[in-house]
Amino acid sequence: MKKKKKGAPVEKRRKYDHSDGRKRIILLPVMALVLTLIVEGFNRGSAGALFDYVVSHPFYFLYNVLIILTTLTFSELFKRRKSVLYTTCVVWIALGIAGYLVVRERTQPFTSMDILMLGDAITLTTIYYTWPQIILMFGSIFLGIVLVIWMITRLPRRRHVNYTLSLSLFCGMVTLCFCLCTLGVYFGYYPRYFDNLVNAYDEYGFATCFTFTFGDMGVAKPSEYSTETVSGIIEEIDDTEPEATPAPEAHEFGEDDDLAHPNVIYVQLESLFDVNTIIGSSYSTDPTPNFNRLSEEYPSGELYVPSIGGGTANTEFEVLSGMNLDFFGAGEYPYNTILRETTCETIAYNLMELGYSTTAMHNHNGTFYSRNEVYAQLGFEHFVSLEYMPYVTYTPVGWAEDTVLTDEVLKALEATEERDFVMAITVESHGKYDENYVYQEGDPIVESLPEQINESKFCSYLHLIHATDEFLGELIGVLETYDEPVVCVFYGDHLPALDLTADILTTNNLYASRYVIWNNFGAEFEAPDLQAYQLSASLLEQLGISGGVITKYHQSYETGCTDQDYLDNLEMLEYDLLYGDQSGYEDGENPYVATDIQMGVVPIEITSVSNEYGRVLVNGRNFTEYSAILIDGTVYETAFISSAQVVAIVPRTTPVGEVAVAQLTSDGVELSRTEPYLMESGG
Repeated sequence: MKKKKKGAPVEKRRKYDHSDGRKRIILLPVMALVLTLIVEGFNRGSAGALFDYVVSHPFYFLYNVLIILTTLTFSELFKRRKSVLYTTCVVWIALGIAGYLVVRERTQPFTSMDILMLGDAITLTTIYYTWPQIILMFGSIFLGIVLVIWMITRLPRRRHVNYTLSLSLFCGMVTLCFCLCTLGVYFGYYPRYFDNLVNAYDEYGFATCFTFTFGDMGVAKPSEYSTETVSGIIEEIDDTEPEATPAPEAHEFGEDDDLAHPNVIYVQLESLFDVNTIIGSSYSTDPTPNFNRLSEEYPSGELYVPSIGGGTANTEFEVLSGMNLDFFGAGEYPYNTILRETTCETIAYNLMELGYSTTAMHNHNGTFYSRNEVYAQLGFEHFVSLEYMPYVTYTPVGWAEDTVLTDEVLKALEATEERDFVMAITVESHGKYDENYVYQEGDPIVESLPEQINESKFCSYLHLIHATDEFLGELIGVLETYDEPVVCVFYGDHLPALDLTADILTTNNLYASRYVIWNNFGAEFEAPDLQAYQLSASLLEQLGISGGVITKYHQSYETGCTDQDYLDNLEMLEYDLLYGDQSGYEDGENPYVATDIQMGVVPIEITSVSNEYGRVLVNGRNFTEYSAILIDGTVYETAFISSAQVVAIVPRTTPVGEVAVAQLTSDGVELSRTEPYLMESGG
């Protein structure tokens, strides 16, 4: 037996400092209360609004305090308790600031999905913020990271942690939050899902709503979901055959022309709505005369879209797929989640089955919302993004002007012998709107406007939608004399971020956009008020066309139906087809195969290459400002000469063997490249 050395100190067991524990029992709730006030202050935008919220919604406010308190108790699990605690505080304050900045620019609240889409958001920073603001923003982020690192490395550690007690405390707090939320939903204090995020953040608070959106993705499994239940819905669909509208008689086209299957064009207009619906507003001239003329002369109605101020891709999704976004996670963008993994029924797939060629186009970056990948899952055979459009002009803010889309639509129609489905998405009238806008000749003059709207920003918006409206008139002028039958559906994707409220709109609804159905062959259509996810099924039914499960389902109900049974069954089908057993499909197999999507509606080709003293000149077809020359796999800085020529300067000693031209996004992502051209064989 080893003897203890004489005089060695006797190690005493460290006693737990109960006074420190009692201090934290008081400190953590106080910190949670202060953090909640700070975060909600940013969420509300003013101290007065914060006070009104605390007084009018004490239960919801205290639940926000409880959520933040729960995150603070997580620090009790670590020896570096203070470091984790203070880092958590920094994170909550950062989220509050981010929420304020996002709402200020786009109206739609900040959610966990915005963190997942950080890459897309960074590409827009130079549009929404000035360089001094960007430097301040990223400087603050850098200082915040430095502060966190300092706290982690410099603040003292605890020698002992009572893990049993700490874990019990944290798990108990999480359980309490979960139980209160579940009971709140059961008794109607909280909604089953958020169908209006703006109102939800306003009523329930930032911490609650942001936490609900964190990890809340996809359609939750309905409690009554089963193969038998879905089969019953399918049987009801099959028993209800929608009445097909007979095709109109041919009048200006050949007798053999199939008017039941015209070309179908969707034009989704960025942030466009009828500003005359603002109560108390008046203008020297109509800011959108073409759109409003079409609304009067052709069938038009209200289209209820899923977002406001932003979320273009979600309006696209509802219109194309017929699926209700309310059943997905709050703030979710299916383009960035489930549609990366699976295909989905859309009007594009429905029309492809009838022999249509399908094209999507958007005068913005091809990678935004992952469209260059997702559109293949939605049935598009071609995608024409900004990188494939020649001679683009831009607004002072940096958005591409919409007039470029006129030629692209015609190019898509003429590139194929089949009928075409074209989805064109504009971008020119996207925010940010100039707070110091100076009147330009030709702008509509604002004669009166509600005080709550910033007049300078509004005038900037009017200038942009007036230009978009001119594009619309130009497109209609071309299609009126087009030698094939065409049906066009024009609609705004959402209202702009302009401090609008429902009470100053004649529609009394921030989610009400307008749509118009126009055609060049004298057909009579109807345009009832619809949800965005009902639009395609309604149009196809009037053309005498059915489709897949979702389309047939909508067509089996009365147009514009909002009955609860209808919504419950739609939720069941959405879960089954995207996340469940897919028993709604024949033999339980998804019939939709991702397309081998081609970027650009016409291929980019190299016809010849010359190399004289390091000047590599590439001749070909369909080049744009985003074309880049690759020599033996290496990208060289390229100058755009014309759609038929691009040139790169390389060191004279550089051997030039294999030459290709790639289309690169502004941040260097390659979307496609040509077949390689071999100098040895091509001269």
